[in-house]
Amino acid sequence: MATDATLSVFVDESGRFKLPDRESSYYIVSLVMHDQRVPIDGLIAELDRHFAEMRLSNVCFHAGPLIRQKNAFAIMDWSFRNKIFRRMLAFANKLDFQYHCLTVEKRFVDSTEQIVSRLQNDMEEFFDRLVKAHPEIDRFKVYYDCGQTPVTNMLLATFKARSGLAIEFAQAVRPERYKLFQVADMIATLKLVELKIGRGEPMTESEYKFFGGPRNFKRNYLRFVKAKEI
Repeated sequence: MATDATLSVFVDESGRFKLPDRESSYYIVSLVMHDQRVPIDGLIAELDRHFAEMRLSNVCFHAGPLIRQKNAFAIMDWSFRNKIFRRMLAFANKLDFQYHCLTVEKRFVDSTEQIVSRLQNDMEEFFDRLVKAHPEIDRFKVYYDCGQTPVTNMLLATFKARSGLAIEFAQAVRPERYKLFQVADMIATLKLVELKIGRGEPMTESEYKFFGGPRNFKRNYLRFVKAKEI
C-alpha cells in the first residue's frame, strides 16, 4: 500500500522586525524542504556519531552564537567551533533537500509593516510555485518554533488561503529535536553573509575570522549548499 507523499518545510529566520536597526540590515526567512519519502536516518546517525566523538552529544547547532562564540559555544576556541560548522555543512551537503530564502533589505522599507507585507507576498508567491512544482506531494508539514510572531502569522495566513492543500503544522517544535531545523538555521546565516558580500558590505570581525574572508566563504562554505537553492 502506497504511503502519502509528505513534504516537510522547516522554517527559520535571521534578523529583527525593527527600524531603524544598526545591528540587522536584513530580514531573512529560510525555508528548507525535504521529501519524507527519502530516508535520512543514516545521515543523522552519522552526524550524531561525529558530534559524540567530539564530546558534543547534547549540542544543538546554532550558527550565530557558534560564529560569535556566544552562549553554549563561549568556551570553545575558533578551530573547534569551525569543526562543528563544517560537520553540519558536510551533513547538509549529503542531504537530499532544497531551500529558498525570503529576504528584505531594510534600507528599502519605511516600517516594520512593510517588512511583513513584503515577506508575506514573497512567501505566498513561493508556495504557489512550490505546489505547482511538486504535484506528486499529498501533504505539507510545516516545522517552525514560533520564535517570532509575525513569521507564525505569515505561515498561517499563507496556508489558510490555500484551503485545497493538506497542511499540518508540527506541534511544540524544538530546534534540538530536528537536524533539518538546524540546517535551516545554518542556511539563514549563510544567506545573510552571501547578501552582505554581494552588496559590497564588510563581513563582521567574527564572520571574517570564522570564514576567512569573502573568497574563502564562497569557495569553502557557500558552494556546498548553493546548488540546493530554488
